[in-house]
Amino acid sequence: MTVETHYPRDREEWLALRQHDVTASVAASLLGIHPYKTPYGLWAEKTGRVREDTEETEAMERGNLLEPVAVAMLAKRQPTWDIIYKNNRAYYRDADQRIGATPDAFVRIPGRLGLGNLQIKTASEDAFRKYWLDSDTDEVVPPTWIAVQAIAEAKLTGCAYAMVAVVVVTWRGNLRLYVVDIPLHEKLWTRLVTEVGKFWALVGDGGEPPIDWQRDGEVVLDVYDSSYIDRRDLTSDTDLDGIVGRYKALKEKAAEATKQADVLKPQIIYALGNSEAGFTAGWEITARTQDREAYTVKASTMRPLRIKPRKSADASF
Repeated sequence: MTVETHYPRDREEWLALRQHDVTASVAASLLGIHPYKTPYGLWAEKTGRVREDTEETEAMERGNLLEPVAVAMLAKRQPTWDIIYKNNRAYYRDADQRIGATPDAFVRIPGRLGLGNLQIKTASEDAFRKYWLDSDTDEVVPPTWIAVQAIAEAKLTGCAYAMVAVVVVTWRGNLRLYVVDIPLHEKLWTRLVTEVGKFWALVGDGGEPPIDWQRDGEVVLDVYDSSYIDRRDLTSDTDLDGIVGRYKALKEKAAEATKQADVLKPQIIYALGNSEAGFTAGWEITARTQDREAYTVKASTMRPLRIKPRKSADASF
């Protein structure tokens, strides 16, 4: 394995480098274990069918801002560790396998041979309990897709071991740091390399991965977001005929349900009057006025209804 190291001048150059590879952060999608990316979604991005979403989300912003904080917290708790953190978007890629990674940091630990890959993550307290804590043992177990990312980063950078440091933002606003070792499973890495190879071979042959209709719907709509003058004969596709029929029936049912709901909403608003909230024997109701200073809102949507079951007979809000 021959790995190239690139030092991009800016974010745009870094994004351009990543376009040529399956990057460690989404590699688990080819193993069917990534929560946010599917093989079809990855294919659509890498073949240019859709543009990769490069906008910084709130979670990404939190991660970027807390990355140096995590390094400082770890250095304080482990003063004998040599933490190498440059924050320069150094990009490592195996040009033959077309796998790439941008590691967060590296670490040297006294008594431990070699260099370690240090991946840094952040999580809310709820997400940490839901996705990182073993419910039976209360041990911290990183999600599998994150472990795959850490392994890929370690392999591409020649590290002897891998670790994940996660900063948990508690509901009180405090920060907690957990550090977990990630075993470098050789079989998992071999399987990943194989799947990446199959992926690029499929792309090269002009094929596409199977579509997961439960997860890939929005991607498909993005891929086929434009049309040209044509009329396609689909009469031989009997399955599609049934799908079209079900779609039409469901849309008609939804339209009828919306029509009926539009009759019921004014009755609920009338009962509330100008109160922004109320309750019945079984329901909590809110209908707050929309802020209309910057734009015009139709009268029917000025006060969107939010309804949820009552948890108790307590009339307080």
